Amino acid sequence: MAQYDDDFGNGRAGSGAAAASLSAGSSGGDPHDSTARGFLHRLFGPREEAMAGLVALLFTLTIGAIVLKDAYFSQFMDKSGAQHIFAKRWNERTLVFPIEGTDALGRRALFDVVVLTKTYGWVLGSTTELERGNERLSPTDIQSEVLAPQMREGLGGARALIAVGLASQEGDIGRETQRGGLRAARTAEWVRGAVDPHIPMWTLNLGRYLEPCAECEDDETSWQRPFIVIAMREADNGVNIEQALRSAMSGKTNLPSPDRYSTFALARHSQ
Repeated sequence: MAQYDDDFGNGRAGSGAAAASLSAGSSGGDPHDSTARGFLHRLFGPREEAMAGLVALLFTLTIGAIVLKDAYFSQFMDKSGAQHIFAKRWNERTLVFPIEGTDALGRRALFDVVVLTKTYGWVLGSTTELERGNERLSPTDIQSEVLAPQMREGLGGARALIAVGLASQEGDIGRETQRGGLRAARTAEWVRGAVDPHIPMWTLNLGRYLEPCAECEDDETSWQRPFIVIAMREADNGVNIEQALRSAMSGKTNLPSPDRYSTFALARHSQ
């Protein structure tokens, strides 16, 4: 309401000043002003009511805009309130999901979650090999397909990089959580050799997938162990990266959510 007071005056005194101004401009003034006053008079009545009506109209338009905004963004939410993130493409096999999170003190960080399409992923039980469909990738394939020029260029501008390791629902939680950590370390080694070595590198172990997939097309679980690297694009000074990243990844329908995996362990990677 303070803004309305500043814009339109305060109470009757403001209305009187507005009326005096309109009266002074009625002789020899712009005919368009007279037309506008006539329109307001017909729409809202006398001048005082016109000012109140105009404020009410602006208020109604503001509320309408908020409602439309909420309706627009609600289409990207499922019934649980989880958000669907739309991806960009760096090439035909690399998807990039921009997300934002905050730590416990409200400090903000922006991330790009870089994921290979579901055709690519970790070989079941392996901590050193990736596959394309049912074909294992050679070291040359990893350099040319996984760490393609678009991937290298896209990751090269990051403030920090986070190599993610995770495992599908098969096997013991403890063993698969350990496997996730080894996959994160291997990803960090591959990425480190493809970008500026001065970019800070972290590893994130998500552990083993916990939730059974009732809505999947079949029993294939390779989508639970994708190849993922996260680029931190922007961050407030002093931000807790682990808290901000957990916040950013939570409640997403098409990204690995922390509550669907057995752990969330972020650590600084050392060569």
